[in-house]
Amino acid sequence: MNSREDIQSLFQPTFGNRPVQYIGRDGVIEQFMAGLNEPIGSRNRCTLFLGQRGMGKTALLLELSDRASKAGYVVARVTAHEGMPSAIIEQFQLNGSQYFKEDKRKVTGVSAGALGFSFGLSFSEATERQYGFRAKMSLLCDKLAEKGKGTLILIDEVRTSAAMREVAASYQELVGDRKNIAIAMAGLPHAVSSVLNDSVLTFLNRATKVELGLISTQLIRAYYARAFKTSKIEASDAILDRAALSTRGFPYLMQLIGYYVIQYTQKGASISNEIMDKVERAALGDMEDNVFKPILAPLSDNDIIFLKALAQCGGTATTAKLQTMLGEKGPAIQPYRKRLIEAGVIEAPRRGELVFAVPYLSEYLLRNHK
Repeated sequence: MNSREDIQSLFQPTFGNRPVQYIGRDGVIEQFMAGLNEPIGSRNRCTLFLGQRGMGKTALLLELSDRASKAGYVVARVTAHEGMPSAIIEQFQLNGSQYFKEDKRKVTGVSAGALGFSFGLSFSEATERQYGFRAKMSLLCDKLAEKGKGTLILIDEVRTSAAMREVAASYQELVGDRKNIAIAMAGLPHAVSSVLNDSVLTFLNRATKVELGLISTQLIRAYYARAFKTSKIEASDAILDRAALSTRGFPYLMQLIGYYVIQYTQKGASISNEIMDKVERAALGDMEDNVFKPILAPLSDNDIIFLKALAQCGGTATTAKLQTMLGEKGPAIQPYRKRLIEAGVIEAPRRGELVFAVPYLSEYLLRNHK
């Protein structure tokens, strides 16, 4: 890793990008990969990842896709949308075709109808016309099993929809048919909760649930020490402490801080407090543009008033205290509480208590919403 471009690749502060190394998620990755070795139908072969914006859900799915592919699985990775069932089929056909390169002859007649395929992983015209997602997935699982391959579905930004019901219900039936298939889904906590409460999808409550929370600042500090040394820049213990603590354990901010430190520090030089001032301004500027503004844009004026009251309490408050500050009585505060939790703006870590779900949002509100 010699060039400046290679060094800067140590940090990837872009949503959906995959960092060179995962910090604080090794156990999550190892648990999922171990689950793929468990018997068909094991709860660890069906995993739900919950996390707020910036917690690295998309990057985690990218990593799992790579590792599962190396472990003998053909992967279909999609973002939840109404056309998702067709997209999953297409991904399996595209990613699995490399194992059928020798099969170029078009099969015709009775054998084609029996197999369901014309060549490779391309369905016969009759199969395309007559069968839906569940039947096509069954055929693909069987065909890939001939090559010793399992199938893994990865769904990002999961939410309740007709397409989600079709995919999840089909997965349950395929497991019942003993197909070598696994599934992992990632989404905001309220979205995953909505899926779990759907009458068709209640079986997903038996899935393994993993909450992606903040990362230990000690782990971040240790990674910064290694990364800055690799980058040939000096960092004192005080600077490493400052850099790690400034992230507040937020994965996206960890990437931003590291990226700007390397960008603003010359090779062979030491990271000064003046550089850290500049780094923190740049990182929080990106947080404002890429996290705070998108979160707040769809909210109402009353939502903002509610959030500002929480910010004035230091970012943590009981429901009773907020009711007093806002002059609301009884349950009137509940619609704002519910809506803002669902939007991923605030969390309720304990009964009757509310906190901001994203670091520095409290300070941003106090600065920009007078």
